[in-house]
Amino acid sequence: RQAVRESRAIIESHRAQVVVGFGGYVSLPVYLAARKAGVPVVLHEGNAVPGLANRVAARFAAVVATTFAATPLRRAVHVGLPVRAAIAGLDRSRLRASARAGFELPASGPVLLVSGGSQGARSLNQATAGAYPRLLAAGVSVLHVLGSANFTEAEVAVTDAATGATYRPVGYVDEMADAYAAADLMLARSGAGTVMETAMTGLPTIFVPLPHGNGEQARNAAFLIEADAARLVPDADLDADRLVTEVLDLLADPERLLRMAATARRLVPGDAATRLAG
Repeated sequence: RQAVRESRAIIESHRAQVVVGFGGYVSLPVYLAARKAGVPVVLHEGNAVPGLANRVAARFAAVVATTFAATPLRRAVHVGLPVRAAIAGLDRSRLRASARAGFELPASGPVLLVSGGSQGARSLNQATAGAYPRLLAAGVSVLHVLGSANFTEAEVAVTDAATGATYRPVGYVDEMADAYAAADLMLARSGAGTVMETAMTGLPTIFVPLPHGNGEQARNAAFLIEADAARLVPDADLDADRLVTEVLDLLADPERLLRMAATARRLVPGDAATRLAG
């Protein structure tokens, strides 16, 4: 009740004409305060499985927008995920050469991007550490975003003398658009942002959903998996051998990668930011 009172004071002191919320526990008091103050609420649910705050607010919000078409919210309008213009309008082929140069990756040959998000992901990192020598030997370079907390002085670049392929470990990437542009394939968790950004940019991805929580990560990627626009590997099944098999299998079929990219782009709206703002 105190949080609702404080939220209403902020709304009224700023003479807010609309409240926009993206869920999370801090949103609910503001949603309720806006309702009491007679201020319309616009909410956006980013995940396939909606959280409690947005489930409550969907009952009275003026606009209920979702990232995923199948998100079960009342009166929901599917708009996609609002992202910055650098992602929404990314031309990977045009930026590939400069992006690879920026990461000191070979200009030619396939590149695998591995990222478990800003904090990294242990299972992805461990599988990649065991797999990259074989990937390099097969001519596949690896851009490995370990997460800042996991990056140490022991993490060094390695180049295969025979193929010229390079393993490039980094702690964090400031601009993921560059990483997407440099890559031909990605290994990633399936958080809503990663699922939508890789689909929007046409980057084929092997998703390894976080095995905890309410299963939302698997649900996030389901529509792409069902359309053969991405691959899914359960976290418990991911090891170095599985990673090598998955990567080499996909990279050996360029036509399939093109189909995956085209299907993913077709399934994901690229104008969500404009639609939500409107």
